[in-house]
Amino acid sequence: MEYRCGSPGFNVIRLLSGSAVALVIAPTVLLTMLSSAERGCPKGCRCEGKMVYCESQKLQEIPSSISAGCLGLSLRYNSLQKLKYNQFKGLNQLTWLYLDHNHISNIDENAFNGIRRL
Repeated sequence: MEYRCGSPGFNVIRLLSGSAVALVIAPTVLLTMLSSAERGCPKGCRCEGKMVYCESQKLQEIPSSISAGCLGLSLRYNSLQKLKYNQFKGLNQLTWLYLDHNHISNIDENAFNGIRRL
């Protein structure tokens, strides 16, 4: 059977091919967006698995959108000045936390409540 560019069969195949590409790409984009939301990767930060890197962002506050499953958090080279009461509430899975190169001068005695594995 011969397919010409203008034949109905060719157009159907071409349309289905385009749809197949869209059907493959759309879920991939959606899954990427969902996994990013699940991780809770704050704007301007870089997330790799369960590690969150919010470095050199001039942050004065620790982002609140960090996932509870976060194992490592780097807040190096920011403008943090104090660590408040329950500052890391909900991040009880943390095993490492980098706070160097900030301007921290005040740490509440309960800032690290609930973090047992740090």
